[in-house]
Amino acid sequence: MSKNSESNHTSFSRRDILKGLATVPVIGIMGAGAISYQSEVQARSKANKIPDFGTLGSSDVTNKLTEFVAPGNKLRIGIIGNGSRGLQLLRALGFADPDWVEKNTPNGKANANLKNFLQQEDLNVEITAICDTFRIYAEIGADAVQHGAKAGARQIKETSGPKLYHNYRDLLADDLVDAVVIATPDHWHARMAIDAALAGKHVYLEKPMTLTIEEAFALREAIFQTGVTFQLGHQNRQQVSYRKAEEVVAEGLLGDVSMIETYTNRNNDHGAWIRGIHPEANRDNIDWEGFLGSAPATEFDLDRYFNWQKWFEYGGGPAGNQFTHEYDCINQVMHLGIPNTVVATGGNYHFKDPRNIPDVFNAVFNYANHGLTLTYDCTLKSKTRRDKLIMGTDASMVLSINLNVFPDNGSEKYKKFNLDPEEPVFSYNPKQDETDATTSATAKYYQERGFGYTYRNGKKVDCTYLHMLEWINCIRTKKLPSCNVQQGFEESVTYIMSNISYREQRVVKWNQEKEMIV
Repeated sequence: MSKNSESNHTSFSRRDILKGLATVPVIGIMGAGAISYQSEVQARSKANKIPDFGTLGSSDVTNKLTEFVAPGNKLRIGIIGNGSRGLQLLRALGFADPDWVEKNTPNGKANANLKNFLQQEDLNVEITAICDTFRIYAEIGADAVQHGAKAGARQIKETSGPKLYHNYRDLLADDLVDAVVIATPDHWHARMAIDAALAGKHVYLEKPMTLTIEEAFALREAIFQTGVTFQLGHQNRQQVSYRKAEEVVAEGLLGDVSMIETYTNRNNDHGAWIRGIHPEANRDNIDWEGFLGSAPATEFDLDRYFNWQKWFEYGGGPAGNQFTHEYDCINQVMHLGIPNTVVATGGNYHFKDPRNIPDVFNAVFNYANHGLTLTYDCTLKSKTRRDKLIMGTDASMVLSINLNVFPDNGSEKYKKFNLDPEEPVFSYNPKQDETDATTSATAKYYQERGFGYTYRNGKKVDCTYLHMLEWINCIRTKKLPSCNVQQGFEESVTYIMSNISYREQRVVKWNQEKEMIV
């Protein structure tokens, strides 16, 4: 919907809803008024009947999550790419577009999604510039800044709008921009991030970091040389269950890990990157050449523009789009880095559209230096629920938004306890999520996988907000973000190795010392 296309609603106008939100109480998520933490670490610890788990049962992992730091000077941010993900990132920064607010205000009353948004802390940021190759998307972003709801504020105030740019390089040249959020098609990620760093702008970049290994080296070097604060957009870094899983592994509860299984299962068009075409889009309001960039020249094509993830020319396929989520979760728990060898297979078996990425994809990542293998399986035609599984000599850990550890009946370490392998010997279960009719199937999918929300002090918190908060904190304190450029480099090389294996039908090897494919 464009800024000038108003929806017809008989009961409430968007402006009435926004004004009404001033009465919604705002409690700082990190403040003293937050609801007491209700997540429980369940460790059945009776003497000689269950293993000693050290500090696992008592430590509060939420203390390790990103805390709100009192903001200093206002940070001026430019948005490059303001499609669906761009709008989500705007909300994480504290700006919700009026259409989203209206959708989440049924019968004039704010639902849980909107209340959670309003309770985010005010990050003291200003959106000073927006660039998008689709003019309507840029206008929607400006509408969010000028006329939308603002997190952490009891009063809804209209502000001056950001500058709208046709070319991202002009945005980077703007002295009123201190940092940029990049949420463009993947093939632009590395080039824009490098240019932003060279322009002295701090960078929040959506995943995947790059499409090629050469780009990964170039971007890493640019961040190292310029010293700007770089955060890769893996909001799962803020998920409490992954923090607790890291403790479980460090405590040795699993024994020696030999195999890790990860998955992506989807069974709908949206999940297969058939995202639809904006009804108002045309050659006049889309900068087609600006979208293509260095990608191969082709005729104007709305399908390629809006559903670009179906092509390797613009995206990373299942490995870049989905495995990167799974990899980053495992890498923060296990600290694996780059595999020694990768082999991948699959094909485009079900979707008969012009895509060239596979809809069935399988990859095996061999970590000889860690004595284990990591597998990834993707199907876009089955929604069977599977969670990440880490298998060790003494126990296995099932990991998503919850965490459960099951003892292995072949374990020498635990055999004296006579444990039931079907019952978790250790569980970490944050408060169960509540969903409503306005929560999309895609949002629910990411929520179940641990990529949407987490809990702090018993309160549901958007992981993207926490991840953006960490980036902003690090800009102000000059600390290193959790998903920094080195983490992005390891991820890029890993997933790209699987794409090379799939496309060239060969085993791909990585020389750790020389940092090169051999």
